[in-house]
Amino acid sequence: MIDESCVHCGLCLSSCPTYLVTGLETESPRGRVWLLSQHSSGVDIGHTGLKHLDDCLDCRACEEVCPAHIPVGHMVNQFRIASSTGVARSMVKPLRYFFATRRGRRRFKRLLNWSRYRVVKRTMSWFPGWIPPDALALASGLPQQTVETARPVMDPVKEGRVVMLFKGCVMDTVYGKTNQNAHDLLHIAGARVVKPELQTCCGALLYHSGDTEILRDLVLENLAAFEESGSEDVAVTAGGCSAFMKEYRHLFSPEDPIYDRVVRFAEAVKDVSDVLVQLGLPLLPSNGQRISMHDACHLAHAQGIRQSPRTLLRGAGYDLVEMPDSDRCCGAAGTYNLTHPEISRTLLGYKISDIPQDIDAVALGNPGCQLQIAAGLNKQGRRVPVRHTVDLLWDAYQGVNDGRG
Repeated sequence: MIDESCVHCGLCLSSCPTYLVTGLETESPRGRVWLLSQHSSGVDIGHTGLKHLDDCLDCRACEEVCPAHIPVGHMVNQFRIASSTGVARSMVKPLRYFFATRRGRRRFKRLLNWSRYRVVKRTMSWFPGWIPPDALALASGLPQQTVETARPVMDPVKEGRVVMLFKGCVMDTVYGKTNQNAHDLLHIAGARVVKPELQTCCGALLYHSGDTEILRDLVLENLAAFEESGSEDVAVTAGGCSAFMKEYRHLFSPEDPIYDRVVRFAEAVKDVSDVLVQLGLPLLPSNGQRISMHDACHLAHAQGIRQSPRTLLRGAGYDLVEMPDSDRCCGAAGTYNLTHPEISRTLLGYKISDIPQDIDAVALGNPGCQLQIAAGLNKQGRRVPVRHTVDLLWDAYQGVNDGRG
């Protein structure tokens, strides 16, 4: 459905990453609303018009500043679903293969472990036709395999809020240690943490690529996992996942038999930083480390979450050094860095330039951003760790148990 309430005021222009890169009206939110309106009226907008729609990062920055609250991201996604065109569609098969099933995620994890070997990286670079160069560049941002250190034994929490930890697909396969750290931090905060095996991919990557065919099955699995867990909150470590699952209700009609279940689940979904702020962590003295924060699009724009990560990091003893345009898209945007490498590289260049000097780490709350920014810093030779907020908190709190266990 096309929203006709756009008055072309232009407030969205300065917030749109693709308009920033190209300067084209048709690469702006109001330009895309006009293109969608023309397309829905039967006007042939041509290959160029379709490309401008396909170039949208779905960062949702325009929706946050729009006085009419026009859901441009949702409108573009609906266009992608209805259309068989667009480079985003090229990602559907690999996304289904690797993320839609547990077996696929195990395959993806093995592939990642294999790709970390230096000899394998060198071999892959000899055959650029097999793997796109932008994918090879991203691989430099992958976390190194580390030997898991012994963790302090914590007494099980017998009373307290029951929290389901959503493992996700990319988080579970690429940044599994972050999920482990989130589990322990929730425990320190006094929660009873459950991690149901039944849970699966949230479906966000598939949906944003225009694929909804298996989405209902994924939603049903996650609903069942939540209901069987007996939890009150669903803590999510990936901003893209929590934003999408909070909006599950928009994917189903109120007449759908599962609609009420979907609403209950969506209302329980929270970013892990919000859950930790609500539960509370012990305050720690300053540790002297200077941290700058990148605000992931689907945390800042889609969910309005900016202060919770900062509150937690300051409470853990870190000094925050604010980053200019901290909520401007880094160019990762799910699989956008693979389907639109030129725009993605430009936005990444802006982000790297904005990262302050003389800091000890960049903090963030989304795996795609973490991989993208780490690869960009590596390419420029800047040895600045890019860490999930949860991992920085774990560094500060490891071994801490405030007696609520």
